[in-house]
Amino acid sequence: MPFRRAERRLRARYKVRVHFVLKNNGQEVRGTTRNISLLGISAYSDSSVSQVQPVQCVMSLPDSQKPLVANGTVIRCEPLAQPSPDGSHEIGVFFKQFEGTGEGDLLKFLDRVLHQEQSAIQAGYRALKQRVADRKKRKRLEALEKRKRKLRRLKRRRAKLAKAKAKAKKKRAQKRSARLKKR
Repeated sequence: MPFRRAERRLRARYKVRVHFVLKNNGQEVRGTTRNISLLGISAYSDSSVSQVQPVQCVMSLPDSQKPLVANGTVIRCEPLAQPSPDGSHEIGVFFKQFEGTGEGDLLKFLDRVLHQEQSAIQAGYRALKQRVADRKKRKRLEALEKRKRKLRRLKRRRAKLAKAKAKAKKKRAQKRSARLKKR
């Protein structure tokens, strides 16, 4: 059995695509998140950012009137071997502090995402369960049809045998009556 590393993350990550802007000393870097947690983001951008640099991350969460603002630190900025449509650099930002009700807003958003994921999983499970039930039903119907065909063949064979027996019996009776007439 291969050795598995223990999960180091303290918070669950959610694959969510949200546009963001990182601001620092008048410089702005725009991009799209790859995943989000309460502790930070992993994102794609066309621009690179200096690591271990304090930044202000501004995100527009869906269904939110005001943008989410979090102060944090860039902990990773690496060029991608194969650029994605969202950018050529992968950026990791660790959140240190949220402005206003940002942490609560992010928590509500992530709860909504979790609920949607769970609903999608449950719907997928129900659909899979229905497909399995349909397959079993179809197999039972096919087996039933196969038995019916077999019974019909047996009935035809028995009818044929009964006709052949009746014909043979009739021939024997005719031969007997012909012998009796000769006597």
